[in-house]
Amino acid sequence: MILKKFSLTICTLLLGTSLLYHPVRAEYTEAEKKETEALLQKGLTVHEIDREIARLAEEDVTLGDQLTETEKKIAAQEVVVKDAKKRAGKVIRSYYAGERESLWSVLLSVRSLPDLLKTYEYLDIILDHDHRSLTAHQDAYRELGTMKTKLANQRTDLQKTKENYLKQKERILALQSELNRELDASGRSELILALIQELNGRWEQEGLPLFRTYFRSLAGVMDYFPELLTPGGKDSHLTLEQGGGKFQMTDHQLNAFLRSKDGKFDDLTFQFKPDGIMAFGTKDDMDVSIKGTYEMEKDGDQPVIAFRVQELVFNGFKLPDTTGKSLEKEFNLRIYPKKLFSFVSVEHITLEDGLLAIKLGLNW
Repeated sequence: MILKKFSLTICTLLLGTSLLYHPVRAEYTEAEKKETEALLQKGLTVHEIDREIARLAEEDVTLGDQLTETEKKIAAQEVVVKDAKKRAGKVIRSYYAGERESLWSVLLSVRSLPDLLKTYEYLDIILDHDHRSLTAHQDAYRELGTMKTKLANQRTDLQKTKENYLKQKERILALQSELNRELDASGRSELILALIQELNGRWEQEGLPLFRTYFRSLAGVMDYFPELLTPGGKDSHLTLEQGGGKFQMTDHQLNAFLRSKDGKFDDLTFQFKPDGIMAFGTKDDMDVSIKGTYEMEKDGDQPVIAFRVQELVFNGFKLPDTTGKSLEKEFNLRIYPKKLFSFVSVEHITLEDGLLAIKLGLNW
């Protein structure tokens, strides 16, 4: 692909370098331009994977700290459970020993109303204490179970992070080695490295912040999503039918809705296609495009509709998969049907040219 935004820069630097080192040559061939673009692409990929490795290293430290803190809480909770169990045991033994029956007999033996009321009040305090002792044991044990589940999940997350870290390290070493060989073979390594540095710098300072702005705005607009699902509402796209319902929206309607909520979407246009959702636009001389799709998955026990990034492109350069995944982690673009309507379930999602359709079921 001939890159619009960087073709002028590439040609200018190529020409400047050719005059410096090869005065008799004023132009580079089309093949050399394509080679330069390919090396720029590889340089950006290396840069982004290196950024992901740094993020994973930070996540590893954070998860390790969280795991240590949870282990401390579990140790403290085990002491609470032990104490609650001891107190609950005393209560249970007192019932088996008949001690509580004697209290009832005292209540029945009183002969005046004031004594009856005082005795009943005393008995009520004892029974309330018994109930709280038994409940405290149940709550403490339940909390301990929750903590242990959390600890197991944190250990799993930590292990996945470490595995991903090692995977990306291997990936970047291979890419960097390949890039170094190709730079040496090009005979123009200094020039191309300067171009790579320029591209990576613009991506870091302008491109990535722009993508973050769009993702942040999308996450913010999710708060208005219930407007689209209110039957009879002016912005509703939900139709109810026997046994369920259907949500349908064209890409033109989506663009109008997004722009009515946030002016940042004036520079971005969404399109529905059978193979995914496209968003593209130009802002401050930067071309951006996002491709993704909706998938059904679970967040714990809760079903959600998750947006999965398939491709990000900045000024004609594709970003690696790690960039999309990091933005997915940073910004929550999920739809939680159960939070909108507790009785609704999503049966399937369909994408067509210009149309998004979601089939809903009713669970009464």
